[in-house]
Amino acid sequence: MTGKSIEFDNMDAEGRLVLADALYYASTEFKMHTVIDVATLTGAMEVALGDIYTGVFTTSNAHALWDRLSYDHFWRMPIDEDYSTQIYLSNADLCNTSGKPTGSCTTALFLNVFVDSIEDKDEQEPSVRRAHLDIAATMEFTRSTPYQEKGMTGRRVHALAEFFKRLSSQE
Repeated sequence: MTGKSIEFDNMDAEGRLVLADALYYASTEFKMHTVIDVATLTGAMEVALGDIYTGVFTTSNAHALWDRLSYDHFWRMPIDEDYSTQIYLSNADLCNTSGKPTGSCTTALFLNVFVDSIEDKDEQEPSVRRAHLDIAATMEFTRSTPYQEKGMTGRRVHALAEFFKRLSSQE
């Protein structure tokens, strides 16, 4: 939708292309102040955090979005432009994957490209607050725990409900 060309070098990373268009459409059509996506995008998240914590990537410089999101086993992950060379070293505008190193970080950066108004270089805080929750490893428990039986967790639904509750009480 943005007109950017994307090198498609991994057939297993097709979901981020669909999500990229959805993020672009939603952010341009509805002009939201906050964009949060929840997706099972990278196996790298399981390597980094296992099946206990969900990795959260946020552009919120003043931590306002993170402070409202940090609930129920979330872990803030780095989202830094220094990683971007891995997705821009391509014949196209972007590459849909970056290889094994920092795969979850570069996926979050890849998706940020498609959120309208995410960057405003003159302001401390981006005009659109953005968070990407990578639930690839936490969507399901492979063993029973005191907190959850084996199987699909649905835990991030509870966390997002808590986020909206906190958001509505602070406005």
